[in-house]
Amino acid sequence: MQKNKASNGSHILVFGLVCSLILFVTTIVIILIFCHESKVMDKSRKGANNNEMNKSFIWEKEAKFTFGEIVEATEDFDDKYCIGKGGFGTVYKAILRSHELISAVKRLHVSDSSDILEVNRISFENEIQTLTEVRHRNIIKLYGFISRKSEMYLVYQYAKRGSLSKVLYGSTNLDWDSRVEIVQGLAHAISYLHHDCSPPIVHRDVSLNNVLLGSDFVPILSDFGIAQLLIPDSSIWTNVAGSYGYMAPELALTMRVTEKCDVYSFGVVALEIMMGKHPGELLESLSSSQSKISSENMLLKDMLDQRLLPPTGRLLMVVVLVVSLALSCTRSRPDSRPTMHFVAQELSTRSRASMISVPLRTITIGKLSTLYYQ
Repeated sequence: MQKNKASNGSHILVFGLVCSLILFVTTIVIILIFCHESKVMDKSRKGANNNEMNKSFIWEKEAKFTFGEIVEATEDFDDKYCIGKGGFGTVYKAILRSHELISAVKRLHVSDSSDILEVNRISFENEIQTLTEVRHRNIIKLYGFISRKSEMYLVYQYAKRGSLSKVLYGSTNLDWDSRVEIVQGLAHAISYLHHDCSPPIVHRDVSLNNVLLGSDFVPILSDFGIAQLLIPDSSIWTNVAGSYGYMAPELALTMRVTEKCDVYSFGVVALEIMMGKHPGELLESLSSSQSKISSENMLLKDMLDQRLLPPTGRLLMVVVLVVSLALSCTRSRPDSRPTMHFVAQELSTRSRASMISVPLRTITIGKLSTLYYQ
């Protein structure tokens, strides 16, 4: 009898182990099936999202094209199509042969940091808000944009020669005529933002890197990621932003954004174009009481880009005019700087170009600094 009980107990134990094993295997199989189906669904959902994104239209006045065409033109944003990288994103060249259109596509940097994503989102919205409202020959043209979750893209006109910085410091020596035309075009672009847009727009980051050049060296102001609309009867206070060496000195003290911030940056760029180097040392010495006299006695001929032959005749008068206006734009006190409307008008009419008809070897910085003193 005891033997039978022991045998029955053994059978029950074996049966229990078999059932437990079957249950365990079944559970594992169910989990694996569930995981596989989830992956398939995720892949399908991702594919649907990508398909939706690729079919999204990018609008342009003359043609309508899809984001998928841009992906195809850049081979899914391969590095060989990269034409520039900056703080906010990477820029690619996309040739849309079906529309005979060459565009520059900015892909905003994606990061796990919520702070970086927020900065990029603000930059993305600023560019769209600003560039969909402006129309000017010397301001970058926005063809369209697309945003899907963390993916953000802006599609612009393509500037063949790249940044002004690249050209000015590259192997191509810009002649004096081209430099004057670049300064004039940039002045008209900023004047348009300040005086022809409602509300006025302050670019806040006018620098050599943010001025592009077309095939015929026409300047194109770009990168409106930190641009600011100036609402009438209100003061705009903000964090210090912009490119080092081009920001107006008052921003470090008051952080109040006005049109005169752009005026100062324009003056720095104009001087850099004429000098062939950044005018930081010159501006610092002009604002210093100890070295101001020696700087004012500096001859213009020694300040101009030494890679070029000195300008002569009528061209010399125009170069003198450009330098004089640039110096007036970089004054320390914002209220002593001219408006961009005045600067653009002077460069167009060149009314004071004939006021200085003395030899280049006798023209000093001090004399030019007082030509446009208000």
